Amino acid sequence: MGFSATGDAFCLQGDMALQGVHNCVRVVDDVLLDDENYSARLHIYEVLTRCRRFGITLNRDKFVVAAPAMNFCGYTLSGAGISADQEKISAIRDFPTPANLTDLRSFMGLVNQLTEFTPDISAAALPLRPLMSPKRTFVWTPDHD
Repeated sequence: MGFSATGDAFCLQGDMALQGVHNCVRVVDDVLLDDENYSARLHIYEVLTRCRRFGITLNRDKFVVAAPAMNFCGYTLSGAGISADQEKISAIRDFPTPANLTDLRSFMGLVNQLTEFTPDISAAALPLRPLMSPKRTFVWTPDHD
C-alpha cells in the first residue's frame, strides 16, 4: 500500500494555473469567474489558455458563460445576490432520520453550510447537540424530529 497524493497534486496544479487571475474563485475542481459586465468577461480566454498550458481539462457540461444565475458550491448566484441552492435545501428537508452519530454529523454539516441564511438554525439544533457527544448513547426521540 502506498501514498497517493493525486488530489493534492490536482489542487496544486489548479492553484498554479489560475494564480493571479482577476475575479477568479476556485473551490477544488470548480472555477467561477465574476465580472461586472459582458465585455469584462473577455478574460475567460486567459483562463482557457492557462488551463490548456497546465493540462487541465474542463467539463463541457458544467461550462457556462454569461449566465444570469447559476449554482456554485451550494449557493445560487444571481444579479439579485446570493441565496441557498434549492437542491441543498431539498437535501436537508429530505435527509433521512439519523440512525447514529455519523448520520447526525452528516446532517449537521449539511445544515451548517446554510447558517448565514437563517438565524433559527442554532435554536432548532439545540435539542440535537447532546446527541453529538460520543460519550452519550445515541437515542433518537420524537423531540429530535
